[in-house]
Amino acid sequence: MADTPDTPPATPPSGPRSEADILADPRLREWLDAYRPLFHDTCLKSYAYLLQDLYDHGKRYEDSLEYLLHQHDKAAYKGLWLIQHQKLFDLECQWRAGLLTVPGAQLTGNFEDWHDDIRACPVLTPVSEDEVAVLDAFLAQADYPDELDLGNPSNDFWRHRRYPHLRDADPEDLEQDLTEFTQFWDLHRGTGYLRQLPDPRGEQEAHYEKVARAERRRLNPPPPPAPDDPRPHAPTFGPEFHDLVREWLRRYEPARTLRRFEAKLQMAARLEGNHETDLEVALARLQEAGPGLVPIQAHADWRQGIIEASNRYYLSQVRAALPHVYDEYCQREQLGIRQAPTGEGRRRRKKDKGHFDWQQELIREGRRLLGEPDDLAF
Repeated sequence: MADTPDTPPATPPSGPRSEADILADPRLREWLDAYRPLFHDTCLKSYAYLLQDLYDHGKRYEDSLEYLLHQHDKAAYKGLWLIQHQKLFDLECQWRAGLLTVPGAQLTGNFEDWHDDIRACPVLTPVSEDEVAVLDAFLAQADYPDELDLGNPSNDFWRHRRYPHLRDADPEDLEQDLTEFTQFWDLHRGTGYLRQLPDPRGEQEAHYEKVARAERRRLNPPPPPAPDDPRPHAPTFGPEFHDLVREWLRRYEPARTLRRFEAKLQMAARLEGNHETDLEVALARLQEAGPGLVPIQAHADWRQGIIEASNRYYLSQVRAALPHVYDEYCQREQLGIRQAPTGEGRRRRKKDKGHFDWQQELIREGRRLLGEPDDLAF
């Protein structure tokens, strides 16, 4: 492998290289000779996904500090969908317990698919003023922006109910399975009892899945252990993957791609938060606050005092944005216009199968093995 970098393309291409091109690139394959072969393709697919992400969102990453300072409307809009995620979680708890039927719900996988595209969920009523009031009250008492957790609030809850040994701390502490917003919602909406309901539906699904997986293992036993290979596995995430990506970007991609990659990592560090990045964002945010006074409470560590003041200011701006963001949401609902994307989580690839698809195959297989009808009527 040559030590001198290859010459990147002189003219930036109209789009990133495709996954097929990445998988077929002999230069990248040569780099991976230093690693065991098991995760070669996974590593290259991760690289292809990263190139697409940098192409789609690179400008935003380069403007990451400005983005973090001016996302009040976006955060308020995402909060509306946090309400919808929570309402879907409430429905699922009751459906799993057999207390109600939900149109279109045959398996728990249906709820996972609805969480994945919450804007198109067909079983939820539009966000109401009363529900927005709960979100506003939550923001009023929140101390940290990351308390506004986004996405499906039920993942840890159901996983830890089925596998309690996976909890990080006290297995009796149910609250650790619930987001800050879910706990606040339950307190103000009287829905805490839903988290205590039994889950006969989920238990029955797990029974069929266990039978099917056991039969698959019997028919396809694991291969004998491979000879020891002293090479490490190819990295697919984390610092080692980032170092490998830097080399590939420097050698084989346009210069702006490496610049955007470093900006993406810097933005991730700011979002994850530590004393250094939190203080940087806090100072910039307070500077952007304009002539209005932002109170800073006394604190033994002046840096922490500034960070807390910045957090309170930011959350107050999200609250201030809620009324007009909700008005825009209602207008789209009344006109029958699909709601704007939330930007929630990673950009999802188009999937051939959803959660329901793979789950129903497994469950029907388990039912057949038990001599039961090949359907989902159980």
